[in-house]
Amino acid sequence: MIERRKRQLNELLEEPLLAQKCEIADLVLSHYRDSFTVRLFIYMEGGVSLEKCSEISRLAGDLIDGTDLFSSGYTLEVSSPGLDRPLQHIRDYKYRVGETVRLKFADPKRKKTTARILATNGNVIEFEEDDNSFSVDLAEIEQAKIVF
Repeated sequence: MIERRKRQLNELLEEPLLAQKCEIADLVLSHYRDSFTVRLFIYMEGGVSLEKCSEISRLAGDLIDGTDLFSSGYTLEVSSPGLDRPLQHIRDYKYRVGETVRLKFADPKRKKTTARILATNGNVIEFEEDDNSFSVDLAEIEQAKIVF
């Protein structure tokens, strides 16, 4: 039930957010008793401002209110994903170009490394480490986190 609603929400919100130059970074849906909490994390070029979160909250709320997804009520929270959130999707890397990440690879023989994100192309991320660049397919990365 939760996963189906989450897919429906994603389909409902994706295009209108793209029209506002925003992209869904993550959508978390939780249920407690008769109420739902929708946590919508968004990306946009140049970062997400508080004003943009308010604007997207009104837009998303109006869209959700026009459906029968949450007849017993819901709470909507809109924010940026935050710096400490692990990078999991290619769009996470796309919006973090220029930042330094700590990488743990799926192949246990490959050692962890710290590198700067240079670019993304399809599912491939290009990194720079000590003036050497290298590319990695997203599937080869087990974990990546921004280095503060």
